[in-house]
Order: sequence, then structure tokens, then C-alpha cells
Amino acid sequence: MNLSLKYLFNTSLVIFPICLGTILVVHFTDKTFKQNRHSMILKVDFVPNKSNIVPQNHEQTLPTCSQDPKDDSLVNPFSKFYSVWYDPPTEKTLTKREQIKIVFWTKPQLQNRRHTRCLRMTNCIFSRYRDDIHDADAVLFEVSDLPKDYNSSTMPTVRYPHQHWIWYSTECPNYPNINFETYRSVFNWTITYRADSDSSGAWGSLYRTYQRLKGEGVDPNKDYTKGRKKLAVWFIMKCNTQASRITYAAELAKHISIDVYGRCGIDDVCAKRKYKCMNGIIRQYKFYLAFENMKCKEYITEKLWRNALENDVVPVVLGANRSDYERLAPPHSYIHVDDFTSPKELANYLKMLDQDKDRYNAYLKWKATPPKNMPLDEGRWCNLCRELLERCPTKRKVYTDLRTWFEGENLSMCDPKENVKYQELRFVENHFEPVTYND
Repeated sequence: MNLSLKYLFNTSLVIFPICLGTILVVHFTDKTFKQNRHSMILKVDFVPNKSNIVPQNHEQTLPTCSQDPKDDSLVNPFSKFYSVWYDPPTEKTLTKREQIKIVFWTKPQLQNRRHTRCLRMTNCIFSRYRDDIHDADAVLFEVSDLPKDYNSSTMPTVRYPHQHWIWYSTECPNYPNINFETYRSVFNWTITYRADSDSSGAWGSLYRTYQRLKGEGVDPNKDYTKGRKKLAVWFIMKCNTQASRITYAAELAKHISIDVYGRCGIDDVCAKRKYKCMNGIIRQYKFYLAFENMKCKEYITEKLWRNALENDVVPVVLGANRSDYERLAPPHSYIHVDDFTSPKELANYLKMLDQDKDRYNAYLKWKATPPKNMPLDEGRWCNLCRELLERCPTKRKVYTDLRTWFEGENLSMCDPKENVKYQELRFVENHFEPVTYND
């Protein structure tokens, strides 16, 4: 059956002919494009305030390449968050990519860092040079470095049809200070800590945690209490009255001794030699307070993965729902504050474990019993390389409502901040005090 459908794309395009092909200069405003299959030239029509953004001549049938289970729009083509379509195959898209190039458009200094690479995939190149954009497969935009409102002068002037523009954020929805509406239909992919991102940027995972244990010869009967005489420690950089973790920690500190380090604590001793220094301190304790700065769905950061689990210490977690920890963290590896009716009840439980080494060590048995069939996770940059290499070459996707996808309906992805006046705090002698600054 022949179908005649009109699909919309909120974009304005200018065509620049170069050598043997055409280059598309794209400025995202409230316009549409239609692709002429025969000439491969994009034409522009102005259609204001429309949300379904798909080229008019997109393929009506599902592709022969494998479908991404994360794309609910393959079942429902009119996803309220994004639109997906398939271009007709061309010689370029049918040719297997032997090499992938990713350009950091914002914060190009990230590329100099050792962890902003994928050493195991030599056919994946990361570049901090904007001039490399012409043959880049993906262009990365770190959200904290984007202007609040979309500004074409800060974006690439040329956009190639095969490129993926990627919105990248490791923070929770409460922090990106941007006007999402102005970025409508700009980004093709997302990298965040959430599992429903196009490419995983999670802070940690079962796979990576157990990979680090390989070769250690984990003893299932090891006594992890040996050499650990102190009870609880917390590294924290940001303390203020609007963070629910501060309210909880302040009450917990009335019942047990907590040593707090970092800018909020007694001493910022690890400011220069950060992680090596932190590890040496954390391993003196039995419990680590892995309290996230916000309570958001799946928001589980290095506080659990690196600070606690990699240091053979039992994390006490506050942040995402318990169901998220059950799904993402090693089994019986943490203590969730939601399991207790009050901070006092939690404090009594920690004091009991402090005196019972068998029950304490049970929280570290997971190290010797890796689960089967763990989802592959090679780190955010290797994940991205693999996703780009294995992507369906004719598939196209654009986010039409990034705000609702990221923040949730009615901001449902996160609990609200404490409704109190903002005040910076510092932990002094087992309680928090307001910070005062001298003029």
C-alpha cells in the first residue's frame, strides 16, 4: 500500500557545493528539510512549531540491519522524545567503516587525558582539533560547556549527513543549566550515566568492577576487618543546606563517629594527589558514605564504584532507589539508607557490624563470586567506539524533546532539592556549621 506522509524536521539548511559532493551548513531553527533522493540535495521549507521531525521520504519499512532494543521508536515511530528514520543505502553507507573518528567540540582539553581514549581499539581516533570535523563520524558536545541558549556561532558551521552529534553529560538532571527548547532537534545521540542512553557513560558497572579483580586471586574467606580500626569516612567537596545528604549525614553523625575529608571536611589533604591519596585513607575504615549529591534515577557515581568497592570497604549508599542499586551493583555489596527507619537505626546497625566480623565480611563475599552473563561495559569511550562501529549505517535519529527525556515528565527523574535557603556548610567536630567569609 502506498503511503503519503508528511514528516517534519525543525532545521534550516544552506548548501555549499565543494568538489565532488555537497556539504550541508546547518543552523538549527524551526524549519524542515526534505531530501531529494535523485539529486541528493536537501531542500528547505519553513514549517513552524512542529514536533514530529522526520524527512518526508524516509524508508517506510524496517531496515535489514539489526534493530537497537533501546529504540522504542522502532515500534512507535512517533516517540515523544526523538524521531528515527532510515535513509536509502548509498555507496558510502554500504562500505564498512574501518576507522572511527570522534571530535571533541567542547572542552577539547579532555582529549589530552589518558582516560579519554580507547587504547584497546586502535581503529577509533579521538581528536581535540575542530578542523578534523569534516571526516568525523561523531562530534561530542559536553553539556556543561554549552551556552544556556543555542547559539549557532558556538556550533560547527558545517554538518555532514553521516555525522552523529552527541550530547554528553555525566551529571544528573538538576545541574545542566541550559534551555533545552532551544536545542530541539540538534543532537542525534546521548551519552549519560543512564542505561537508556544511546551509548553508556555510566560511572561504573559490574563488568568493569569484576574485570579489575581478575588476577588478584580473591580469597572467599578473607577477613577484611584486619587493619581497619576506624568506622566511617566520607570524602565530600560540596556541602550546602539544599542537599538532602547533608541533612541525613548531620543526623547520622549524632550517633556514630564520621571522619569527613575534602573541602567540606576537616582537611583537604588529597587535593593534589587525589585518588592515590584518597585510597590510602579510605582503606583504614570499614564503611564509606557513598552519598550522592542528588537522588536521581540510576545516578550512581564513582562514590560507590571507585571510592568504596575498589577499596574493599562497605559502602553506605544514599541516592538512587534501592531497585537501581540491586540491578547495577554487585549483590549484597552495599547498605542502603532506605532500609532503615532513621539515621539512628542505621548507626546502630553499623556499630553491630563493627563488632561482628563475619557479618561484616559477608558484604565483601561478592568479590569471589562474579555473576554470569554480565553486560559488556568497556568504559564510556570504548563503548562509544563500539557503538559507532556497529551502528546501522542508514539509521538516522534526532532528539526532539531532550528535556523530557533527560529530566522526566514533571522533573520526575530526580527528587527536588531541599526547600530551604542556600547556605554553604563545613563539617566541624562531628556536625555541620555555616561557612562564613571575611571581607
